[in-house]
Amino acid sequence: MDDAKTNALKMDFLSSDAIASSTSMEKISMIVNKVKDGDLVVIEGGLTPEEEAELIETTMREIDVENFMGIDIYTLEKDEKSFFGLSKKKTIGITIIGPANVMKTVKKKSNFLSMIANLGDSSAQMH
Repeated sequence: MDDAKTNALKMDFLSSDAIASSTSMEKISMIVNKVKDGDLVVIEGGLTPEEEAELIETTMREIDVENFMGIDIYTLEKDEKSFFGLSKKKTIGITIIGPANVMKTVKKKSNFLSMIANLGDSSAQMH
């Protein structure tokens, strides 16, 4: 691999339809495998609270200080008006999951997320 490619960051974008037919464990396994390879996974919508808890538990079991430091999960929410537009509720627009030693949050609000990928000091595998 050449040096320019070594410092590249791979991002996988998954629509909600792409993972709708997957079981919770299939989703979690796919996410953990991609993140362990140094990829960022961007999912339209998000995981259920149970899936997110299982993802965190699975990741904790997989942590290897030299090769895999864990994950970071960020969600970007959107407001949806409820019946007759009287009140708003928050729904998840996208979820971003990646290696903890790569993702650095710069700014996060409920409807805005700015992030920097820290490739230089990362021990995660880069493409």
